[in-house]
Amino acid sequence: MQGRLCDISTVIEQQKFGRFAILLIFYMWFVLLIEGYDIAVLGYAAPALARAWHLSRSAFGMAFSANVPGVLIGSFLFGYFGDRAGRKPAIILGILLFGICTFATQWATGITGLICLRFIAGIGLGGTVPNVIVLLTEFAPRRMRATWISLSYTGYMVGAALGGVVSASLVSTYGWQVVFFVGGVMPSAIAIALVFLMPESIRYLALKKRSPHRIALTVQRIQPNFVLPDSARFIVSDEQTSARFSVKQLFSGPLRYITPVLWLICIANSLTLLFLQNWLPILIEAIGVAPAHAALLAAMFSVGGAAGGLALMRLLDRHGAIVIACLPPPGILLVALLGHTMPAPALAIAIFGVGFCVVGTQFGLNAMISIVYPTAFRSNGTGAALAVSKIGAFLGPMIGGMLMTMHMRIQNVFQLAALPLAFVAVLAVMLGRLHHVEVASPENSLAVEGGQGGKNY
Repeated sequence: MQGRLCDISTVIEQQKFGRFAILLIFYMWFVLLIEGYDIAVLGYAAPALARAWHLSRSAFGMAFSANVPGVLIGSFLFGYFGDRAGRKPAIILGILLFGICTFATQWATGITGLICLRFIAGIGLGGTVPNVIVLLTEFAPRRMRATWISLSYTGYMVGAALGGVVSASLVSTYGWQVVFFVGGVMPSAIAIALVFLMPESIRYLALKKRSPHRIALTVQRIQPNFVLPDSARFIVSDEQTSARFSVKQLFSGPLRYITPVLWLICIANSLTLLFLQNWLPILIEAIGVAPAHAALLAAMFSVGGAAGGLALMRLLDRHGAIVIACLPPPGILLVALLGHTMPAPALAIAIFGVGFCVVGTQFGLNAMISIVYPTAFRSNGTGAALAVSKIGAFLGPMIGGMLMTMHMRIQNVFQLAALPLAFVAVLAVMLGRLHHVEVASPENSLAVEGGQGGKNY
């Protein structure tokens, strides 16, 4: 600090992993928990819905994909909103939107109503995750960004697994409506709590020159012993302000290579991930597993995903994007093995391993998406990447429905689901090399090292 200048970059980089960090990760963990629950909820409710509405399993292909166009729209819309109005209001508004729509789903009477509600819920779902990732990135020191995001993102997988527990334990007693009731009440309660508990990004506030008093209070929360002068002026030395976002910024400098590769790998991995997340309970039932056991076995996919993300997080912070390339190759083999007859314990282990590899890769991608873009358009960049990934998220469940209508053998269905992971493996190596070159290049060294000796904007 010089005189009355306070460098927010320095405050963030010098913080210790203490009360503020733990609470912020805890809050975002719960946001992602309800997000994961609501994304996966239809997959767990579908077997009961099929029986209640006297529909074939393949009829749910469109319903599984209905939220994806909404997620795509929400990612762009809330990315723009997050960069204009702030990360906090974007997160809270997104939660309320998908929570209300999920709650209303318990009164759906057919596929058409279900599709409409899932589409609108998708707008809120698509707007929440990008801004959560951005908020974490902007509070975390560079050495810990992937770790903070991965710790929070375990909530997503716990939420997805929670859908299986709720379905297995309550649907037989209360009907399929109960999973949507739970998925509507939880988001509303959490959104209200976040109004009072969640801080706004101080990087965002400082760059936008807004609310010095809020910035000062947050600085004291991050570093309680930090002494601020009267009428301090806040700067962000390792970020450049941008008057207006342009899509060209996503393809400028080293991003002209990183952005396309990042988008392609997100599409390919999302295709397999959403195929498995939506169709696993139904496919496991199809090989002769009882419905309650099928829901619990499918939940192992999410548990494995959380484990994969945790295993990856510190390696990402230390070695960069190349670490992501370790998971897709074993994932190819494990996905192809699903559908073959095996004892229940072996099937649970295989599903856990698939989640570890496929969802663990997504953990890594989510961390990298926000790291490669600067604060000035980080929400837009993150939202755009996650929105583009929904191309794969849309195709995955739809392709699953097509394969079901073709009455293809379950073993062959899983073998086809493994193919996109081969593209993920190749693209992950390319992304790792591109990120390594970006970090190592002299013109990017100031940004990478947290702005030491950098410019004031």
